[in-house]
Amino acid sequence: MKDRIIALMRHMGMSQKNFAEEICISPGTLSSIFSGRNNASLNTLNNIHERFPEVNMDWLMNGNGEMFVSGVQAPAQNEVGEGSQNGIVQQQFGLPLQSGFIDHLSGVQQVSPQTPNLATEGKIIDKPSRRIAEIRVFYDDGTFETFSAKQ
Repeated sequence: MKDRIIALMRHMGMSQKNFAEEICISPGTLSSIFSGRNNASLNTLNNIHERFPEVNMDWLMNGNGEMFVSGVQAPAQNEVGEGSQNGIVQQQFGLPLQSGFIDHLSGVQQVSPQTPNLATEGKIIDKPSRRIAEIRVFYDDGTFETFSAKQ
């Protein structure tokens, strides 16, 4: 997947720093993905999908199909404009922003506000709120301090 992210970044004519800014992650996180130290998270994939809705997510994640959906070729960075908003890209390509992508990946089903989800409501009722009981701070000299919450 990292090679396809690199290919997308190069196709858009962006530097690693600019691409990281566009998809709202730190340059260090992107560097970790490119070096193979870490894999792209669901949040990173969702950010790419939101910023570049014309990218074929099946291609990005699995290497299947073309880089862009329906054969749409995204403009290079100089045509899109640095820091452009999703709405501009949507207007340019006539594509809707699919905000439920991260839910699609994780298998979570969206529930409409009109339809109560009894399982979710049950979890909220059955689960009491948690409170911090203790915090421990470890120092580099081998010592530590313990802070207890006042009840």
